[in-house]
Amino acid sequence: MNSILPFDVFLSKKARPAVWERVLPKSLADYLSPNGSTYYLGLKRTRHLVAKQLFSDHLIAWTKHFITRKAPCNCFIKSRDRHIIFYYVVKGTIEYRTSRDQHIAVRGYMNMISAIDHEFIAKENSELFFLFIPAEILERYRYTFPPVAPLLSWSKDQNLLTLCERDIKDDGRAANLINQLTMATNTTVAPEPSMILEKLLITVLDQMFPIPKHVWIPSPCIEAVQAVRTAILDNLSNGRPPALQKVSRMVGLNARKLETVFKQYYGTTMLDFYQTARMEAIYRALSDRNKPLREIADNFNYEDYSTFSAAVKRKWGKGPRGIRYDLLIAQKQHEGTWPVNSVAS
Repeated sequence: MNSILPFDVFLSKKARPAVWERVLPKSLADYLSPNGSTYYLGLKRTRHLVAKQLFSDHLIAWTKHFITRKAPCNCFIKSRDRHIIFYYVVKGTIEYRTSRDQHIAVRGYMNMISAIDHEFIAKENSELFFLFIPAEILERYRYTFPPVAPLLSWSKDQNLLTLCERDIKDDGRAANLINQLTMATNTTVAPEPSMILEKLLITVLDQMFPIPKHVWIPSPCIEAVQAVRTAILDNLSNGRPPALQKVSRMVGLNARKLETVFKQYYGTTMLDFYQTARMEAIYRALSDRNKPLREIADNFNYEDYSTFSAAVKRKWGKGPRGIRYDLLIAQKQHEGTWPVNSVAS
């Protein structure tokens, strides 16, 4: 039986790809997803990999939990497609290597790496959360987070260790959303995984790509602009950005100065930044073909569908249906070259 898993796992460089199963041990029953496909890979009883498909479409993201008990585990993970791996160390320690470099990540830290051919060493009593993200998905964040675009081009470099130079210490937001995402795939009553995934990626990118400290804006202003950006991104589903007076009080700058330093750094006003990020989020939501268009309009707090459709067409040159059709065609073309992996029947 062939699988649609987008990645292979090897126990050594010369080994054949490990064979996934569809049955989980009773001890890992909490990781079973009733909402989609769940795959299991057991490695000598003390090391376990559980992979879950977040959406029914091929152009999707996958989660993978890497759990070790009493012994460490070495393996190689690679994708024959353009995927980025977001990882989060839930507990314990992970070490990963390329032919030139190695890196150690510890609990509460996160980063992104290219899914080319990295060796992972998960120490004993560790749990790692992986999110395999097609590059096509990350490219849809390039206007909100401009540093994403060049990083995706660098991700083809087999000697590149991480997309960010240093691991990022989570401020707690990513951990909370990872827990929600796990719950959403394990139950039938939790919020939609697609909504949580969107919030998770926004939160991760917001933390991984802060405003550089070396820019010429004074340090207190940098922190203020960063906090305002976070507040704006938290309000994308609302009909309007957070009130200027509210965010100015929050960061301790008067409204005029805050507007000035924000525009100096981003080259646009806070309102324009909000509108661009919001429309980019709507574009991403349209890629979920299982979600009715009117529901997307409701999720972004539009008063009626016609207003939503006009706003989308004004920004992207096509209405919601046209954009969804184009995304579907692109996905079908992508499926024609999708790799297959081994799964036990």
